[in-house]
Amino acid sequence: MIEGEAAGWFAAPLAAVEQPGPPACAIVIDTEEDFSWIDPVEGTPGDTLHLRHLLELQAVFAAFGAIPAYMVTWRVLEDADAVALLRRECEAGRCTLGLHLHPWVTPPLLGVRDPRLSFAGNLAPGVEAAKLRTLATRFAAAFGFPARSYRAGRYGLGPATPALLEEIGITVDTSVAPRSDFSAEGGPDYGGFDYAPFWFGATRRVLELPLGRAIVGHAGARAAALYRLVRENRGLPGIAASLVSRLRLAERMTLSPEDHDAGTMIRLVRGLAARGQTVYPVSFHSSSIWPGRNPYVTNAAERRQFYDRLSAVLAHMRDRAGARFIALDDIPGRFAPPAGRK
Repeated sequence: MIEGEAAGWFAAPLAAVEQPGPPACAIVIDTEEDFSWIDPVEGTPGDTLHLRHLLELQAVFAAFGAIPAYMVTWRVLEDADAVALLRRECEAGRCTLGLHLHPWVTPPLLGVRDPRLSFAGNLAPGVEAAKLRTLATRFAAAFGFPARSYRAGRYGLGPATPALLEEIGITVDTSVAPRSDFSAEGGPDYGGFDYAPFWFGATRRVLELPLGRAIVGHAGARAAALYRLVRENRGLPGIAASLVSRLRLAERMTLSPEDHDAGTMIRLVRGLAARGQTVYPVSFHSSSIWPGRNPYVTNAAERRQFYDRLSAVLAHMRDRAGARFIALDDIPGRFAPPAGRK
């Protein structure tokens, strides 16, 4: 289901129909510099030193046979050591690579410190296009092949973005954050989107694989409406909202080890499976692999907890959900080819 203003950005949307097969799990990592999450504007300092610890993360994935997708920003592409490491892992078949646009660091820079412009969809269409093409060109020069996958920084799609993705050859986008509204910060409102992959494109089909986020719970098909009622109706008694949460009638959850424990993520997977969804994207930020680089992992203890949660959800996928780990670039093949488009 896609509703609301943002739904109109996608040309000819079409529900993606899964082909027969076991469940699939993809891993999508926002591979980026650490930066000020409070004020992501041009001139924000940040470095990529945490990527020196990437092989520790790769060892976890190797234990499960998982192939992560590292979605890289401009600052990562400027780091020769990081590029060399990622190239080696990719050439060995241990990861795939895609684009992650942080407009506040990607040329051409505008010399404007405006937090609203951290959402690339707020840029003038020509500026957004120039930044995206610059990032794609640098990516191809660094790795020797064009990027096929994309995630907008801050999930910041805009009216012109889907057509740009078609133009530069993207085959799978993972920028939509279902049941999320960033409009208070000047960003897009995806509140009318549920977790459900779909095709879009005027001249060539692109698969939208949203962030693994949904509202599920014991209320079943009514969970989303109940969650919205509780969140938006301030006249409801506090005890009513508390009961909805405590009884797990309706919960908004994300398939991410950064801010959800293993039990929560497993409930989300089971809820999605009950709705017929069997493609599960696990997401997080590369900066979570080292303490003090983002709000989720601020010390060594939280880093251990992050890795414990990641391992627990990967183990559940493999051992309980019966999922195969699949590269992000291969996810479109999980769905029946859309009619009428290449």
